Amino acid sequence: MPASILLLALSPVRIVKSALPVIALLVLLVTISLQVFAEWISPEPVPVEPFLADAIPQSLPGWEVTNLDLGPTESVTEQSFRILNLDDFVYREYRRGATAFTVYVAYWGPGKMPIRLVNQHTPDRCWTENGWSCSDRRFHVRKSVQGQDLHPAQWGIYEISDFSSESYFWHIVDDQPYWFGGDRLNTRTSLTSVLLDFRNIAINRNPDQFFVRIVSQQSLDAIWDEPGFATVMKDLADLCLASRSKVD
Repeated sequence: MPASILLLALSPVRIVKSALPVIALLVLLVTISLQVFAEWISPEPVPVEPFLADAIPQSLPGWEVTNLDLGPTESVTEQSFRILNLDDFVYREYRRGATAFTVYVAYWGPGKMPIRLVNQHTPDRCWTENGWSCSDRRFHVRKSVQGQDLHPAQWGIYEISDFSSESYFWHIVDDQPYWFGGDRLNTRTSLTSVLLDFRNIAINRNPDQFFVRIVSQQSLDAIWDEPGFATVMKDLADLCLASRSKVD
């Protein structure tokens, strides 16, 4: 094949490659513009009275129950609260001998927080960007408690140094499980997530949101049917982890 013909055949590929930086820049600019515009037209949040403290057991027979802060100090807690822009949260540890698990529930009322920003605080994003690694991962896990089906969960094992934690977690938006990342680690905000946020705001649909995370150093499946654990999970099902239409 003559060199001129070969060069001509390759030229479209070279053009596409040379245009990639420009395309990437345009996508970035569109993403930033949509985020700014979405924030600008976002509706005013509706004030919410705290209610989560009573949503899950404050005491369990045979278990030691401790309320935890978002951070190791009050200043870190206040900073975390501002960053997350929470309406309400509860972070509680349940311990019985060597068995222990923590429950973290956060709530944002309608219009309080863009959906994509809440979704960025999952272990996939928040933990892995702070030194943790994910050694195992399952998506859309079906679980039930006391015969009641839960919304599909995300599951993972996360490790740092010699410390390992297993976690089930859910992001519930308007009574439905929500997941921007698809079946992969959600480590970056995608253009799709920004467009979904923009669509929700444009049609005046910025609903309430829950984020629920259960963590233990033991196997959560091994303690799933323990009466104390099942009691906590049943309360969470009634709160947001099962369809409210079925609960009601």
